[in-house]
Amino acid sequence: MLDSNHFLAEHRRLTRRWFLGLSAGGAVAAGLWPNLLRGADLTPECAKACEEALKRLEYLTSQKDFGDVSRGNPLPHRLPDEKKKEVGLTTETWRLEVIPDAATDAVVENPLTKAKGNALDWTGLMKLAEKYAVSVPKIMTCNNIGRPLGMGFWEGVPLREVIWMAKPKAHVRRVFYYGYHNDDPKQMFRSSLPIGRVLEDPLGLPPILLCYKLNGHFLNPQSGGPVRMLVPEAYGFKSVKWLTTVVITNLPG
Repeated sequence: MLDSNHFLAEHRRLTRRWFLGLSAGGAVAAGLWPNLLRGADLTPECAKACEEALKRLEYLTSQKDFGDVSRGNPLPHRLPDEKKKEVGLTTETWRLEVIPDAATDAVVENPLTKAKGNALDWTGLMKLAEKYAVSVPKIMTCNNIGRPLGMGFWEGVPLREVIWMAKPKAHVRRVFYYGYHNDDPKQMFRSSLPIGRVLEDPLGLPPILLCYKLNGHFLNPQSGGPVRMLVPEAYGFKSVKWLTTVVITNLPG
């Protein structure tokens, strides 16, 4: 459960004076974030400076201290290890399908599916990350709770890179996406975004991410690992955990 007193105590030093007291390494790293957002390569020295600066940013919430409002009965992150492997909630067994909505006339030339053997796996995602990885600062919030769940730097690959791999061709308006929820259709928790928001970044917003890291560490199961959605500008319900499926549809909403 989220302890608001603990959260406030942990972040009580968030002041202008505290930020101004960051080390030179922190200032260097701050200057590098625009490069990270553009997906630019960093030298080993710059990468080390970023890593050291992140360690000093005490305002960041560690994964173990993040608030959790996960849904499911049982909660997916509490499943036995063997069950997690069976349903794709480990890096070795995770697969992401990108498919057309059979109920609409959406045309996708190269669906990514387990049946075809071309669903995106962890190795493929990490290969994309070598070229496209993006880090985004975000306070995770819930629209039903009056306090933040936590603050962090989230890392992932823009969803659009994987959408393009599926080769959408025509009659595409929106993407729906959902994660694993206990093989029970009634427990499915899904969300959606306009295709325009996925393929472009309006008003300078960061991209929609297939997220695999928080504060420099791979996501643990409670945080939605191995892969979750990350929608930078939205409440947490848009950033669906335990991501398994993206559906390209012609539905308007």
